[in-house]
Amino acid sequence: MCRFLRQLSVPILGILENMSGFSCPHCGKNVDIFKSGGGEKAAKELNVPFLGRLPLDPKLVEAADSGESFIEIYPGSEPAKAIEKICDSIDNNIRKKE
Repeated sequence: MCRFLRQLSVPILGILENMSGFSCPHCGKNVDIFKSGGGEKAAKELNVPFLGRLPLDPKLVEAADSGESFIEIYPGSEPAKAIEKICDSIDNNIRKKE
């Protein structure tokens, strides 16, 4: 995919590892149910920034379906922290390119 995007001169902001663990609705901790680290490995191989890992959380789906900001509804939650970290990574990478 990255080669295709590069051929079209589409800027690549980085790779995000989606569904990286499951955010437990009871304790809030992240539990790996799938392998982790594939996104970071791919980013290194393709020489693009690794943006971070976003855990699977049913509340993310609910917020997206309702059009609400997950970060505003669940501030301080593990997924909200991950989203904020990813946004910071994107912002930093864009600033480096300016």
